Amino acid sequence: MPPLRAALLLPAALVALSALNPAQAGGGGPRPVPAATCRDGYVRPDFTALKAQLARARAQWNAQRPASYTYDLRQIAAPILFPDTRVTVVGGRVTRTDLLPGQEGEPNQLAAQTIDARFDDLFQTLQRQSRAACPDVQLSFDPALGYPTRLYSGMGDNGIADGFGEWTIRNFTPVK
Repeated sequence: MPPLRAALLLPAALVALSALNPAQAGGGGPRPVPAATCRDGYVRPDFTALKAQLARARAQWNAQRPASYTYDLRQIAAPILFPDTRVTVVGGRVTRTDLLPGQEGEPNQLAAQTIDARFDDLFQTLQRQSRAACPDVQLSFDPALGYPTRLYSGMGDNGIADGFGEWTIRNFTPVK
């Protein structure tokens, strides 16, 4: 190819290639990831209120917590529904987990937590979710003893598979 023709074709080729990957402000490089878009009607949780609610419940629990107790846990880590599991705590330590009647498989390995460990996890969940773009968090606590009865944690964005998680505690029973 004559040098003059090559000199004319090279700029045209570069222009054509640049159209395949448009330059970004500040230079070339990967396209920026779009910010999360929250779903219509989304309301951001009040993390100050949630943290205060958690602190009150934990103080209530600490004031009267039994050293030994059982509780039943139902847990979803979308898309997985774990088998309902009874957790037994003796002397402040998890001593066993058992499937509830009618459940199949093995006890939920994530169930083996004391209530104190669940409070720690709730605190970490609130910390992590407070930094998310469109967090969705719901907490509930037992009015008499203060232990957590429900956690829902997900995203309020427009995603379809947001990987939400939820657990509920039922049948909490102090053991004497």
